[in-house]
Amino acid sequence: MDRAGTLPDRCITCNAPAQGNRLRRKLYCSPAAWKIGASLAPFAALAAGVYLDVSLLAYSFWPLVVILIVANMVVRKSLKLEVGICPRHRDVRFTLIALSWTCIVGVFAGIFTLSGGATGAIILLGSLLALVVLVVVQSFVGAQAVSLKDVSPDYAWLAGTGEAFRSALPELN
Repeated sequence: MDRAGTLPDRCITCNAPAQGNRLRRKLYCSPAAWKIGASLAPFAALAAGVYLDVSLLAYSFWPLVVILIVANMVVRKSLKLEVGICPRHRDVRFTLIALSWTCIVGVFAGIFTLSGGATGAIILLGSLLALVVLVVVQSFVGAQAVSLKDVSPDYAWLAGTGEAFRSALPELN
């Protein structure tokens, strides 16, 4: 898509009319080499520290993670856009968000009742497991799935949109 352009008022998932329901998104992308290198560097330092018996390298794992997170904020590219979402996918999104907040409350309830025995541990583990499942589901369903594949000065490439939405775009026809 044209980087300065706007997306049509259609659901990005199913191409149904969005009926004015639009979500503001700020999407980010980093170069692939950066993602791979930044992901492996702390583990390489840890492995080298253990293998070479240099404790300073092994202890540098977490400081290196923090430094790379800050560096990623400088390296990444961003794009602000508004995406359309139909009433059905808006309801699915709202339901997933409400369930996620319920699980977060369950995690805190489990933490506060841990001293009560096995019940607190079951609540905590069940809530954490449900939260992880919801995070995975949200990353594949609806507006949360839209991501920025690449950005140039003139164009932006999106990923995670529905096939019906992509095929209706004028650039692809």
